[in-house]
Amino acid sequence: MRLMEKTRWLAVVLCGGLGLAGCAMDRVAESEWRSWEPERQFQDLWLAPGTRQWAALDQRGGLWINGERQSTTYRGYQHLDGRVMAPGDWRLALAEQSSNEVRVLTIRDGRVTAGSTLPAPDYEVAGLCLYQDRDGLLSVFLLDERGGADQWLIGEGAVAALRHLVLPPEVQACRVDDRDGDLYVSEEQVGVWRYAADAERDAERRVVDMVAPRGGLQQGAAGLAVIPDGLAVLDKDTGTLHLYRDGEPVGEAIKVPAQKEPEKLAATWRDGKLTLVVLDDEGSAAQTMTLPWRGTNQASGDTDMAVVHAVAQTDPVARFGDAADDPAIWLHPEKPELGRVLGTDKKAGLYVYDLLGQTRQFLPVGRLNNVDVRGDWAVASNRDHDSLQVFRIDTEGNVSNAGEIETTLKDIYGLCLYQAGVDELHAIANGKNGEFEQYRLDLTGEAPSAILARRFRVDSQPEGCVADEMTGQLFVGEEDRAVWTLPADPGSPGTLTKVMAVGEKLVADIEGLAIYAGEHHRYLVISSQGNDSYVVLDALPPYAYRGRFRIALDSRRGVDGVSETDGLEVTSANLGGAYGEGLLVVQDGRNRLPQAPQNFKYVPWSAVREALNLTREARP
Repeated sequence: MRLMEKTRWLAVVLCGGLGLAGCAMDRVAESEWRSWEPERQFQDLWLAPGTRQWAALDQRGGLWINGERQSTTYRGYQHLDGRVMAPGDWRLALAEQSSNEVRVLTIRDGRVTAGSTLPAPDYEVAGLCLYQDRDGLLSVFLLDERGGADQWLIGEGAVAALRHLVLPPEVQACRVDDRDGDLYVSEEQVGVWRYAADAERDAERRVVDMVAPRGGLQQGAAGLAVIPDGLAVLDKDTGTLHLYRDGEPVGEAIKVPAQKEPEKLAATWRDGKLTLVVLDDEGSAAQTMTLPWRGTNQASGDTDMAVVHAVAQTDPVARFGDAADDPAIWLHPEKPELGRVLGTDKKAGLYVYDLLGQTRQFLPVGRLNNVDVRGDWAVASNRDHDSLQVFRIDTEGNVSNAGEIETTLKDIYGLCLYQAGVDELHAIANGKNGEFEQYRLDLTGEAPSAILARRFRVDSQPEGCVADEMTGQLFVGEEDRAVWTLPADPGSPGTLTKVMAVGEKLVADIEGLAIYAGEHHRYLVISSQGNDSYVVLDALPPYAYRGRFRIALDSRRGVDGVSETDGLEVTSANLGGAYGEGLLVVQDGRNRLPQAPQNFKYVPWSAVREALNLTREARP
């Protein structure tokens, strides 16, 4: 035992943890550590993945690249992270100590060529880390030691605030795994947390490891480094290095020699070997070691997921929270560009937007969930009274409250309309218990009224529905199970036929449904809320799958991506300009760039058609 303590041999399981074939156990000795750049002392370091290239900050905050000190213009910095955008093309993020501004420098062939500067926050930047998302967009997280982080989008010569993320106080460091979209944060005396780096995902946190007795860290967490399929963490107070693969600890803690307070950590992986470099807070020489490590760095995700962008968005609703829900489109009888988008606010009422996304009206009629339009009438489900809220739309697109119609539903939820004939309009509403009620509306009197035409049900909670007047079919969504269809005529049998079940392509919850009614092709568009995407099927049997897509951030237009969509609507009408082939409107559950209450996004149907290689409708 004394010999072991003297030599500090440390066990690391290689076959199970590091993944080397044909071995049972290997050991990392203190003697395997060596000095890294022993003639210089650095306060922070970034290693370019898969290469021997690097960038570092010396004790005076001067910038070094591949062993060469840059101009004295680039000094006085702290905190450092980098990304390789292309071979020889880097971005480095650094915080300037005197101004508290964060700069993102463009490095080409080892030289600084340009840079962007973020506005100085009203807190001292305690750390930073870069994130390159699956679309190649770059953002940076700025840590506030009081608790929190601000995420900024970094464009070519421009920056924009994406969102604020709530974090615990006393955060020490952060790093992002671009492949999996995970943001790792070290909390000094507590442990390491994992968050979603993607601004379009929930900000919930998960534990990576905690300080003893709740976890494997002895004193606390400091420096972090992302490694293939895992993470490396420094426990500064004990001078030990911890490795994790897929969220699980690998082997024993590794003692870092010849340093008083190891604080910063950098890593790179190449040819099956992991190189780690540890920097000391007290100025001792950096220490490095190399060990075997299995890793592929292969990108994860859906390979068949197409990407489109919104070209416009509406004003946000008045309050944060789950408020905006379902849109509908009203077509102007003579001037398509004067069309309107109606959007429900399930906390307050109905918004009316123009095709630029500007608010034209707000009707504070109560908690409206779903809305649909036929001709000059709109009907919404009113959750305050379990009723049908009826609106009239004049020839200029002005919306007025026409009254309410009682239902017998409990907890009314979804709703859609069906034009059964020239003078026969039906409203199909559902409740959270799976019950549907179909009403024949009478809108000829001073107050609207209705006659219950039929009831039917699904086994669990529904919401979205849409009727196809050409085929006479009604499509309904059962959130956790499937999309179903049945005849829209209340006199027909109410037998449900499965259109598409929840699975790999369609991920619960199933939310909004809409029909793209082209002259030659009809498509059913479904909100696949569970993976922030949209599925497109033929709207005719056998309901062939045509593809799926997501709506990504457009940095050029300054329109964020879309996630957690509830309702949607689509029209094939020529609305002019970008919407010559029609318009898709979707609710955005997380409104970013900057962070704001929910709203609705506008996507040209031509973008969906091109992304999924659908047939183009002939236009006169």
